[in-house]
Amino acid sequence: MEDILKKITNQTAQDLKVRKNKTSLSQLREMPFYSRQAFSLHNGLKNGSGIIAEHKRQSPSKGSFNCPASIQEVVKGYEKAGASAISCLTDQPFFGGTLQDLLETRSEVNIPILRKDFMIDLYQIHEAKAYGADAILLIAACLNNEELKTMSLEAMNLGLEILFEVHDLDELNRIKEVTASFNSSKFIIGVNNRDLKRFKTDIQNSKDLLPHFPEGVLAISESGISNPETVKELKELGFQGFLIGENFMKTDLPGASCEQFIKAIKS
Repeated sequence: MEDILKKITNQTAQDLKVRKNKTSLSQLREMPFYSRQAFSLHNGLKNGSGIIAEHKRQSPSKGSFNCPASIQEVVKGYEKAGASAISCLTDQPFFGGTLQDLLETRSEVNIPILRKDFMIDLYQIHEAKAYGADAILLIAACLNNEELKTMSLEAMNLGLEILFEVHDLDELNRIKEVTASFNSSKFIIGVNNRDLKRFKTDIQNSKDLLPHFPEGVLAISESGISNPETVKELKELGFQGFLIGENFMKTDLPGASCEQFIKAIKS
């Protein structure tokens, strides 16, 4: 089967060349949000519902979700519902997101925003800062250890936090090595239950990897979560955050769906 992750990162590299030619680093630094103090994703998850509610229009495996709600309605709905943070997809070719979506999200909400994209270049970290993100996603499968370290340090220097995404024990061990000297309040580690190479989803992945997490690091579970009971079960095991997008975005009112979901978790 075709490696979807490789296809996406190859396209990301091509798109980056265009954006770099269009907007320089110095221009990014002049954007209004570049100088703002970022919210803490870590604190938001620890002290709130633990839900990172995602705005995404489509996925490579499911196609368009055909959600009629505007991005403003979605993200304000998520905030009102009690989401700890918002994940904003900015990958256009495969997920239908844009940097403009990030900009609009930042203008609408006062909770942490994760820029969800396939980060392969330092330039993207400065983009994230300039367009209003508070945290970035670094996918272990996309980067070697040296790249992970370099990009992490750049993000933290800019006041951004990091969500490291892993899918298997080898990737988790690499992240443990990379983050050994990091302040554990500046990053979190997420287990993606969806294999990004084949797009198969299994919650068991989270359960299997949690015992191998470094002590004191906040753990989140991502993808394939559609039942509040699953969240309750994963919380009991020790997960403190849950990234959920498709479950909300496939409805007409993602904010209302998120609100019902969070209420069900608390019940």
